[in-house]
Amino acid sequence: MKKRQKRFNLSHFRASSKSLWICRISIAAIIVLIAAIFFWYFAFYHIRGEYQGMSEEGTYAASDFNSSDFYWKNGLKYYNDDKYTSHIGIDVSEHQGTIDWKKVKNAGIQFAMIRVGFSGEKDGTITEDSCFDQNLKNAKAAGLDVGVYFYSNAVSADEAVAEAKFVIEKIRRNGIRYPVAYDMEIEQNSRDSTLTSKQRTEISTAFCQVVSQNGYKPILYGNPTYFSSNVDLSYLTEYDLWLAHYVNISSFPYKFMMWQYSSTGKLPGISTSCDMDIAFISK
Repeated sequence: MKKRQKRFNLSHFRASSKSLWICRISIAAIIVLIAAIFFWYFAFYHIRGEYQGMSEEGTYAASDFNSSDFYWKNGLKYYNDDKYTSHIGIDVSEHQGTIDWKKVKNAGIQFAMIRVGFSGEKDGTITEDSCFDQNLKNAKAAGLDVGVYFYSNAVSADEAVAEAKFVIEKIRRNGIRYPVAYDMEIEQNSRDSTLTSKQRTEISTAFCQVVSQNGYKPILYGNPTYFSSNVDLSYLTEYDLWLAHYVNISSFPYKFMMWQYSSTGKLPGISTSCDMDIAFISK
């Protein structure tokens, strides 16, 4: 008996082909979705950064401000010359309590450096400043530019990295326009009181590197003694300085881009004393 020739089922082939394309499109869509999730995570959630070692040694730039170009207006210190103009600011923490930022703005203040938090002097535990959120929100709502600072008692580069990542987590997507400052001070009974200049330089570098790696501008806070004796500025030449020096005209020899010139400022909207600052803006 002659076998019947099996006929080719074109409709079945078309259905199979269609199913294959649907499968391929589905797989491609899943891959795109996974890629988008990874992009979102690394762009908006993941905090990058690690300590990459000390920078190369260099010469820290000399101060180029002219004492004759500082002036006072309405009780606030200003600066203006061919290269720089100035913005007037304050720095605050929970120690200032509740602040009426509208009154601060109306008094002529243009920016605020707000404490994000601190690490404990006994065990290094990182703690958020209790007024950080309200200060950040209300200062911005009043029209001030905002930067932040962290008060550190770190004793290693690893701890400084953790501090920097804590700060980044608190400020990202919050419209921070001024620098992120690292404040290490010498306290007699604190856990970091015996650190060497080299150790403090490494710790400061680690914090600044992580801040930079996450797209923010770091700045180092200290007084003339601290910058001259407790860190080695020749390894910190890529970072700006925020000088704390309570004099009318500072003789500090190195370039500083912010100056905390008083710790006894009195302003409407703040019930306590506050630190007064001037930021130097390149023209």
